[in-house]
Amino acid sequence: MKNAVLLTILAGCISAGCASYRFGNPVPESRRRLAVPVFANAVNQAEAEAVVTEALRREIIREGSFTLTPADRAALTLTGTVTGYTLKPIRYEQNTSSTPVEYRATLTAQVTLVDATTGAVVVTAFTQTSETTVAAGADLQTAKASALHRAAQSLARSILLEAVTRCSE
Repeated sequence: MKNAVLLTILAGCISAGCASYRFGNPVPESRRRLAVPVFANAVNQAEAEAVVTEALRREIIREGSFTLTPADRAALTLTGTVTGYTLKPIRYEQNTSSTPVEYRATLTAQVTLVDATTGAVVVTAFTQTSETTVAAGADLQTAKASALHRAAQSLARSILLEAVTRCSE
């Protein structure tokens, strides 16, 4: 008898944790077609806008809540501006304090979702930031490019998560 009561209480506790979980796509079907024009670039890092836009488009395709479409067939348009990019050394060689061996890249973008047909703001501007670290290695230019790409991938994931969350409300 005690086992049955305990099992019932345990089952109730477990199912209570799943009460708000939903199966399927959280974005309403009328909002799933998404256009992503190339972001604007407000930083002094060449091609930052192209790298962020490409990473975001790839993440949209991978994640699946939205369908990436051309602007003329989209329900929503996600516009954005790369507003910050820093690359700072965080670790140096032991023998010399002037040679960095690891960098931290921080990338920030401001994003807005608008109705593609009316231009009305659907999701007000929000800012997302991502950070990543990268080893300098022998080739500093390759390390810098890698840092930008990795930060853009992380930023794309956080932008898309926020967009899905706000569109499903």
